[in-house]
Amino acid sequence: MRKLFLPLISIFIFGACTANLIGTTDYIPMGPDGLSVQVENPASMPVFIYLTDIKEPWAPIGMYRIKNLPDDDKVIKAEILKIKKAAAAKGANAIILGQFSDDAAASDGKPYLTLAAYFVKYASQITEEDKVKIQEYAELEKLRNADK
Repeated sequence: MRKLFLPLISIFIFGACTANLIGTTDYIPMGPDGLSVQVENPASMPVFIYLTDIKEPWAPIGMYRIKNLPDDDKVIKAEILKIKKAAAAKGANAIILGQFSDDAAASDGKPYLTLAAYFVKYASQITEEDKVKIQEYAELEKLRNADK
């Protein structure tokens, strides 16, 4: 039993480390959190590829990335839905989506992908409460950057 313990633990640790590398996410805020949510069904959220496709004034409120994804359509579609849900929760009205190939290759020789999405907030959809949060965010950013 003891002879099997170390190899099993090693396999478990390796698997956990590998799982952490595939599909890692990060979020970079570009505006305040907790803006008013208007998208009820994230699956129907508009996805733009080109900035010129957005026909009304907007601002980015954050950028969300998912790194080290396998080049698999089912995985990509599922991850795009996760991005839409995250965007809706932050108060975005749409996303601008980009896809990039990573230098590293998966075990089958195909490259890993990174999905990057800007969360878009339409100017026409900003509420009075949102304006207060945006002003507070701007003031905090001035304080953070005062020493630079």
